[in-house]
Amino acid sequence: MSEEKKTPAKKTEPSKGEKILNWFKTLPQRIAKPFRNMYYELKKVTWPSKERLISYSCIVLLFMLFMGVIIGLLDMGASAGVRAMISATSGSSTAAAATTAADTAEEAATEAADAAGEAAETAENAATEAAETATEAAGTAENAVTEAAETAENAATEAAETAENAATEAAGAAETAVTEAAETVENAADGAAGDASEGK
Repeated sequence: MSEEKKTPAKKTEPSKGEKILNWFKTLPQRIAKPFRNMYYELKKVTWPSKERLISYSCIVLLFMLFMGVIIGLLDMGASAGVRAMISATSGSSTAAAATTAADTAEEAATEAADAAGEAAETAENAATEAAETATEAAGTAENAVTEAAETAENAATEAAETAENAATEAAGAAETAVTEAAETVENAADGAAGDASEGK
């Protein structure tokens, strides 16, 4: 007899109602998944310290100022070139155009020098503020070390005084105990002697 081949049971596809129900059931999980992933990614982020944040901000501001000066100079140069071309094509004299171009170039150079001076002053102020901040931090650290040393010294002094007082109290208690023990022995001896004399 030939063995009958068993055909695997076909999986029944869910109906439209079940698909809609499953879609609504999995909706909260699908909504929460991006936020969960974002939370796990944010846990991996290494945030900069306060000092690095300040230094990076100063660098970005100085770079923006520098680029603004360069772009402004390029804009003024382009404007001057366009004006010169317009003046030349409009039939004005070459001398007047040259004078205008020279004046424009001189003004641009003056403005560039002023902008460079302001940028240098800003950088100097930033460096001065950074130095003052470092000095204040050093002073704070020194004060903290001094206070810690004083606190440790006071604690050591108090501990020594406490130990000395405890030793004194212990010595006094021991002396009192010895005296009481001696008196008890003496009384016991006197009592024993009296009993012995009465027995005779």
